[in-house]
Amino acid sequence: MARLILFLVLAAGVAVAAGWFASEPGSVTVNFRGEVYETYVGVVVVVVAAIAIAAVFLYAALSGLISMPRRVRAWRDRRSADKGLKSLARGMVAVAAGDARTAEREAQRASRLLDAAPLTLLLSAQSAQLQGDEQAAEKYFREMLARPDTEFLGLRGMLLQAGRAGDRAAALAYAQRAAELRPDSSWVQRSLFELSVKSGLWVEAEHSLRRAVRRGAIDEETGARHRAALLLQQSNDAERRGYTDEARGLARKALRAAPGSVPAALRLAGLNRTTGRPRAARRVIERAWRSGPHPQLAAAYGPMAETGKEGSEEARALARAQGVRRLADIHPLHPESHLAMAEASLDAKLWGEARSNLAKAERYFEEAEGAGGAPARLYRLLARVEEEEKGDAAQAARWLALAGEAAADPRWLCAECGHGFATWHPCCPGCQGFDTLAWGRPEPLTQIAAVSGTATLTALGARDAPQAESAEAPPPEPTNLVTDGQPETPLAEDQAAEGQETEGQATGGQATEGPTR
Repeated sequence: MARLILFLVLAAGVAVAAGWFASEPGSVTVNFRGEVYETYVGVVVVVVAAIAIAAVFLYAALSGLISMPRRVRAWRDRRSADKGLKSLARGMVAVAAGDARTAEREAQRASRLLDAAPLTLLLSAQSAQLQGDEQAAEKYFREMLARPDTEFLGLRGMLLQAGRAGDRAAALAYAQRAAELRPDSSWVQRSLFELSVKSGLWVEAEHSLRRAVRRGAIDEETGARHRAALLLQQSNDAERRGYTDEARGLARKALRAAPGSVPAALRLAGLNRTTGRPRAARRVIERAWRSGPHPQLAAAYGPMAETGKEGSEEARALARAQGVRRLADIHPLHPESHLAMAEASLDAKLWGEARSNLAKAERYFEEAEGAGGAPARLYRLLARVEEEEKGDAAQAARWLALAGEAAADPRWLCAECGHGFATWHPCCPGCQGFDTLAWGRPEPLTQIAAVSGTATLTALGARDAPQAESAEAPPPEPTNLVTDGQPETPLAEDQAAEGQETEGQATGGQATEGPTR
């Protein structure tokens, strides 16, 4: 439309000029080398315009001839770039599809056509990885490191290469360099934290965790839980070195970071008791119990009620029962309060109180929706009552049979490998995953068998079921992060020693296992 308007305006201008020259013809006289030429003004204007137009066309033709080689080169470059981009796209599709041969062919073609563009180097490295040629992949990643526009991408590739090779020091160095280039990158901050943990650099891991939370790479709730686990690990290390006060301070920080953490409460209470602060230890357990009753809290609280003046085991058991009663009164209707009171009463031979609390616990599990059914621990305690009070072995055996069919007792379960443990660890002893243990009930065997098939059923008779299941996917190589604790699978938990309970004495980030009942 704009061009049409411009054409009409020019045409109108020419028509007006032609009309004006026609109405005002005038004349022009030219004297050139003794010759006199006379003509109309309009003719002169037309001649001048024709000469100008001819000059413009001549200039355009000459400039076109002069620029022809450059334009041909630009066309060829565009054509090569177009072919290279198509090869690059086909190569990326081949990498995604796992076609190593096609990926390599398209990578070579794209590299030749695109002159080592960043994506071309990445495609070449990925095609080399598909073929298992780690040396070639590393060569391409190192080429990326040498270019400012691909250094960050090369760092990530080298970090992954170092991780596969098990070179944690090199991986950590690459992650630190990547953090200098892109401090706001989420994967960089997470990698720094994870590599610091795997290397056992707990202080550096805490600093990396703070940066990751601040930049949004890790959410605040998860960050608080991870920080508590890091502080508990540092507390364990400090106690092993003989720095008890430092260990207690770190445990206190861990409990402040995660106020509802049972491991942190057990750790701080145990250190308070070890350093001669029994009242402080009891207060820690009581505050944790208010947040949520837990069997290991009750098991740790009972011995704290002993004054040391009891002259016999019966007197000590009675003192423990009185202490557990004070703790249970904080949550008098909670089933864990009933179970803790029943166990302490059994130790003190208070048969009536033990039966009363077990009946209340059993009624709770029968009536409460979503409770998951009575745990095996309840029926084992009922069996103890029958055997220890009345000597009725037959009735005790019936209760134990029900225990074998009841819901599994809660324990510390790893969210990564599924192994169960009686005590909490900062790092899972089974898969070395950091802060992956959470208190919960293992899945029922029927559900596990339905998902896992015959391999699960075969593993039921073996205590070392994780090794049997790992033939297809071996577990990660163990590290030095945790040296104690043996994994116990949810599959084999009902074959554990009958009546085994945790005494829950918190001597650190870990609680010691109690005697078998």
